This record gives sequence, C-alpha cells and structure tokens, in this order.
Amino acid sequence: MKIALNNLDTEDLETQNFVKFKSKKHKLTGKQSVTQLVSRAENPDPNSKFENADLNGLSKMGFLDELISGIKTGKEASVFLGKNSEGFVAVKMYTDLRVRSFKRDSSYREGRFIGDSRIEKAIDQGSKAGLDAHQILWVQEEFRQMKHLFEHGVNVPKAIAVNGISLIMEFIGDENGNPAPRISDLRMDKYEADEAFKQSVQNLKRIVESGRVHGDYSTFNILWHDEKAVVIDFPQVIEFKNNPNANAFLTRDVHSLCKSFMKQGVKADEVRVLREIRAG
Repeated sequence: MKIALNNLDTEDLETQNFVKFKSKKHKLTGKQSVTQLVSRAENPDPNSKFENADLNGLSKMGFLDELISGIKTGKEASVFLGKNSEGFVAVKMYTDLRVRSFKRDSSYREGRFIGDSRIEKAIDQGSKAGLDAHQILWVQEEFRQMKHLFEHGVNVPKAIAVNGISLIMEFIGDENGNPAPRISDLRMDKYEADEAFKQSVQNLKRIVESGRVHGDYSTFNILWHDEKAVVIDFPQVIEFKNNPNANAFLTRDVHSLCKSFMKQGVKADEVRVLREIRAG
C-alpha cells in the first residue's frame, strides 16, 4: 500500500516528549530508573547485576558491567549511560509497545521479512503474542539497520549487542560520560550550522546510496560531537527495494531536515537537496 505524503504528519516523531539529563545527579522520572534497574542487595541471585532480564543477559555476555545514569527518556524508549571493560556505552531500553508514542508504524514495517506467517498474523491482529513479537522485531530491526549504515560509511554509533528489547551501542560523548547534544538543542553560529547541515546532507546521501531511508531525519535525531554530525534512532529505517513508501519518506526526510536546520539560520533549499540526493 502506498501512502500519500500529505497523509504523514511531519511533526509526529519530532515532538515526542523526552527529558534530557544534564547531570548524573538527575534521576529518571519515568517508569525505568537506574535505581530500579540495578540489582538490590536482597536479590536472591548473587550473580544478577540487574533487575532487568535483558540487561542481565547482556551482562553475562560481557557487554555491560555497570549502569551509571540516564541520558534521556521518552514514551518510546529510555537511553542510559553504561560501562563495560572497553569504556562507556549507551544502553537503549524500549518501553512497552502498548504505551509507545510512535504511531502508524505499519507504513514503516511494510515489506519487512518476518519469516513466520503465524507471527505476522498475530502482529496484524494486535494480540498479546503479536505485540510481544512486534516489540522484539522492532528492536532487532534498529540493531540490524545501525550495523548496515555503519558498514556503509554513515556516521552512526557502532551497534554492539542486542538482547530482548534492549540494545547496546557506542556512546557518543566525552571522556567524562557527558553525552553529545542533539543539534536541535544547540544554538550554532553560522559556520558551525552550515557545516553541520553539509555533513547531515552527506550522511543522508550515504543512507540512500546504501538502499535505505531513515524515516525520521531531522536535527532531533542528529548529534553534534567533535564537529561531526552523528545520526541516531533507526527502528523506522526502511528499504527502497521492499517498501513502496520509501520515496514518500525520503521526501519527508529532506523536508524535515531542511526545516529543522532553518531554525539554525541555514538557508536550506529542500528541492536542491532532494535533487542532489537522488542524483547519487
């Protein structure tokens, strides 16, 4: 099923509620907090570092030793600062699919391979088993697409591990554990804004060259770290060869990118950008 561009709400994903954490002293106010996730002293299993089964699995595989603080939280997922033997990592934990703020994801899922007709039917029907399977597939898809884009030269965090509805990725931030800001949270000078826009267009071009569309591309999902634009958030990524909505989403991505950079004072011409990206 193809969808018309005007049936997509451009602001849908950009305006999700979230909380930024500027200090490690802040605690999460959502359903998941560091205190709730770290194993308590009275836990009967002394080998369990975490209350959460996904995190325990990642810990036993050697990918996570410690959960330090919250980076951001929202209706869709929470991101934490963690640590393993290699240093800091970012830990993304999805919330229950039933309370997610992400809407109309059937347009993104179209053409994705599931491999089990019963699971696919359960997902379409919205049963409990279908929702559970849908949730895991959604997280697995983010991990898979992050690896794909990294391998194709897009500046994205390196995917490290996934278990259940939690995944671990490269931490983008400084040596003290302070996360890189989203471009949408900055007030850049002209040179910096122009450079960030140029890099963001180049990243989008590489995404498209790899056969993908981001699906939610704007300054809300681009970090600025060491004068480099780093793209984040990939569960909604779609593939040109499998999804008939790809071109509509690409047009929307370019519109969202240009509109969000105009707030930084960039003279962004979305017609020119779209032409440049499609030219390859």
